[in-house]
Amino acid sequence: MGPVSTRVHGLRRALAAGAVIATLPGLLLTLTSYVFPLHILTALSVMVPLFLPRRPTAFTRACAITGLFLLAWGLLGFLAGMFVFWPSALLLLLAAFADPRRRPVTAKVLGTAGGLVMAGLLTATGLFVWRIHAAPAMAEPHTYRAVTDPDAFYDELGNHDAHLKRYGATSVTGTAHEDEHYLDVRFPDGLPEERRAALKREIESLPGVTRVDLCPVRDCG
Repeated sequence: MGPVSTRVHGLRRALAAGAVIATLPGLLLTLTSYVFPLHILTALSVMVPLFLPRRPTAFTRACAITGLFLLAWGLLGFLAGMFVFWPSALLLLLAAFADPRRRPVTAKVLGTAGGLVMAGLLTATGLFVWRIHAAPAMAEPHTYRAVTDPDAFYDELGNHDAHLKRYGATSVTGTAHEDEHYLDVRFPDGLPEERRAALKREIESLPGVTRVDLCPVRDCG
C-alpha cells in the first residue's frame, strides 16, 4: 500500500479554480460601478482555498466557510449585486466535499454538478454579452438622432411627430443628455433608402435642428 497523499486532489482544486473563474463575469459587469472595489475584495476571498494545496483539512474548511459566506453575502448585499458570487459559492461548496479518495461516487456526482454550474455560467455570460453588446453593435440602426436647440426642444414636438410620420417615421421623442437635447426619430427597418434620405432631410429642415445622425441601437434601441 502506497503512502497517503497529503496534496488536495486535482478535482477539488479544479472546482476551487472554477470558483475563481466564475467571479470574472460579475467583476466585468460592475467594472464601472461604485461597488466595484467591494466586488474585488469579495473576489479575493474566493482565492483563499487555492493557497492551501497541501493542507486538505484547511482546504476543506476554507471552501466550506467561504462558500457559506458568499451565499449569505449575496443575500445581504443583493442590491449591490453580490448575488453574482453565488456560482462561486456553489463551486466552493462542491470542492469542499468532492474528495475522490474518501467518497469516489459522491465526488463524481459533485464534479459533474460543478461542470454543469460552469457550463451554465458560461452560457448565461455568452447570452448576456450577445444581447447587451454584440447584437446591438451588429444591428442596423433604425433611429435618427437630431441635435436641437434647447430653446426649441419641446416646441412643436407633437406637430413634428405628425409631420415626420408622413415621411416614414414611426415615433418622435425628445431626450436630453447633459447639456445636449435631441429628437429621436424612429423609422421601420424596412424603410427604403430613398425614403430614409428624404426623412433625414426633413428632420434637418426642422427649426432648431443643428445635426442629424443615425443613432446606434445600443444608444437608441
